[in-house]
Amino acid sequence: MDTDGGGSTGRPGPEPVLPDRAQMMQAVCGVAGASDPVLSAAHELATLHERREQQIPGDTSEIDWARARLVCEIDRWVVIRSPTPATSAPMHTESIGAVVDRMAHFAALTYRALACGAESQLRAAQQRLHELACGYDDLITEVATGARRLPDGLDTDPPESDGTQQVREIPRNE
Repeated sequence: MDTDGGGSTGRPGPEPVLPDRAQMMQAVCGVAGASDPVLSAAHELATLHERREQQIPGDTSEIDWARARLVCEIDRWVVIRSPTPATSAPMHTESIGAVVDRMAHFAALTYRALACGAESQLRAAQQRLHELACGYDDLITEVATGARRLPDGLDTDPPESDGTQQVREIPRNE
């Protein structure tokens, strides 16, 4: 519950270092967050997912590379804004950028289902988006308190266009 309109819940503890759930939902659902680089990247991710959903099946590598770049940008901002977590803190399975990318994907699926009149797909996409938003909220709270570590994947290659990552073969010494 936002008590002062500025994102504060009125509860004691550290202020969020990242946009809250409501701000992130606005960004992935079409409201640009130009004043915040994380919200701007989230909004751009949503736009890319909408383009990807409208595209005839085929080469989506340009869109996927742009998405990977934005995910990395978000992850870099998270590192800059977040306190160093305790080494004993549990590791989350994916980065915040990856979570935001999935939120943007389900927002695009929600709009597509709404436009097509596909009620069951609409409910499923809305439910998944809501679940991801709640998970995002929990994750940023844990990151802000140093209670959760994030995977260190800032220097990994972006995914290939089919959604998989290319594995490089390591030469063997024979």
